[in-house]
Amino acid sequence: MRLDELLTRSAGPAIAEELAALRRPARYVLEGLHQESRQKYWQFRIDIDEAAQTWALVRQRAKPVSYRDGVLHEPDDGPIEVSFGRSMISSPVVRMAVPDLMHRWGRSLDDFHPVLVQHVGAHSILVTFEHEEDPAFRTTLVIDERDGIARRSSEHGGVTFVTSVRTAEPDEVLPRARFVAPTDWIRPQY
Repeated sequence: MRLDELLTRSAGPAIAEELAALRRPARYVLEGLHQESRQKYWQFRIDIDEAAQTWALVRQRAKPVSYRDGVLHEPDDGPIEVSFGRSMISSPVVRMAVPDLMHRWGRSLDDFHPVLVQHVGAHSILVTFEHEEDPAFRTTLVIDERDGIARRSSEHGGVTFVTSVRTAEPDEVLPRARFVAPTDWIRPQY
């Protein structure tokens, strides 16, 4: 991976592939928080199994969204047949588990592309993205090298924090999601 050097738009897809190679096939349970402002936030839990092509998102104060057997189940839109990658368009927090599927890698329809990749802390990669029309408009993404899952995303005035990641057994039944209000700043563990 090209670290600490300015990248061209054409480097984006290759960087996405290298980051995808960090992921290990497993069923993961991610918990976190999406913050739109100091007072406006919501917590979430994602249960995702990329190999089985399934995921479920439970959000605080919202109806669950899920994808299974090629069908996206949205509470407001009903079932929609769609691919695994496209199923995540309506839910950017789900893409934290598969960051290479985010719309930021300089592919044909993406407005953003990576301009810098750096090591942060002991085991994380910071990717800085630039908007193609306005180089001053930037977003960032922090990915854990140990599992390829994004831990922090900053874009469009919002920040998503993944506060915990664990593997789950394929047949494990998860308990009902319980959200406890944060009492302090979410400290990065890079």
